[in-house]
Parts: sequence; C-alpha cells; structure tokens
Amino acid sequence: MNTMTERLVVGGVALVVGLGLGWVGHGLTRYNTATESVTAFQDWRSACPPAATAQQSCEIIQDILDGKTRSEIARVVIAHDNGKPVVGITLPLGVALLPGMGISFGTDPVKVVQYRTCNGQGCIAELPLDDKLQASFDAGKDGKLIFAGMDNKPVSVLLSLKGFADAQRDNRNNEARRGSWFWRMW
Repeated sequence: MNTMTERLVVGGVALVVGLGLGWVGHGLTRYNTATESVTAFQDWRSACPPAATAQQSCEIIQDILDGKTRSEIARVVIAHDNGKPVVGITLPLGVALLPGMGISFGTDPVKVVQYRTCNGQGCIAELPLDDKLQASFDAGKDGKLIFAGMDNKPVSVLLSLKGFADAQRDNRNNEARRGSWFWRMW
C-alpha cells in the first residue's frame, strides 16, 4: 500500500470513529434525567416521570369523558406495581361498591373486579395485566367498563383502544431510556 492509500484509510477510519463518538455523546448528553414526558396518542397518552426518580415508572393513561359535560367518568392507567404490570381503573365516587366493576373487550366475557379502595379521586379497582388481558388490549377491539351507580343501575362506558399500541410502544421505549444509558443513545 502506498502512503496516499494509507492516509485515506486512516482518515476514513478516523472519520467513522469520530462520527460514532459524536453520535453517542450527543445521545447521552441531550437526555435530561430531570424532565418528565407526556405524549398523546389519540385516546391514550404515555406519561413518564423524570429518570432521576427511579422508584416510579412510566404509565399509559386514558381519561374517559362524558360526551355532553366533558367531565371525567373513568380513568384507566396501566403501570407497574412492584415490577408487575397492573391495570388501575378509577371510577367516580357514588358507585355501588358491592358488585364491583367489570371490564370486557369485543365478545370476551366480562371480568369482574372488586374495588380496592376509595379516595378523593374516586373508587379504584386494580387487576394484574396478565397475558390474556394484554392480548385483549393488543387485539384492538374497543372494550367497555361496566359498573353500578348508587341506584344499582348498570352503567357501561366505552374503553377506546385508538392509539393504545403507539402509547404502549412509546412507554416501553421511555422505560428503556430511563433505566439504561445505552438506550439513551437511540
């Protein structure tokens, strides 16, 4: 090899290494660990706390609103509790507690869940996000939440899955970035 070829090869390798290091450095330095993020995807949103708060995790959220008054009827949150995925459903105060509440997708049977607690936000039911329930969310068939009001009359509200897949993908990417310097480069 002559000197001109050697210089071109060394220059090319140096250029590639420099570009790679610049890209890695840019990815690592532009990620702000003190910033929280909320991104909307149609009817769902992905919300992540700052990476500096390692004990908290990202969530996928849908607020179900009354069509007329635009007030919140229910909130569905998919989060992690002690490392396990759970679905938390908050319904307004004034629901009949004994029958619990139900959730179903498409033609699946209704899964009844008992309320865990009530607080100032409303009454909360929580169920594990097992493989079967995850498959129901992934199928993309809208679901419904069923609960009884204080008059014991059943109320059914639509649980839309528009944007769920995108919100879940964003949620997983954000969780990976929060926990690993390697994924912050991407």
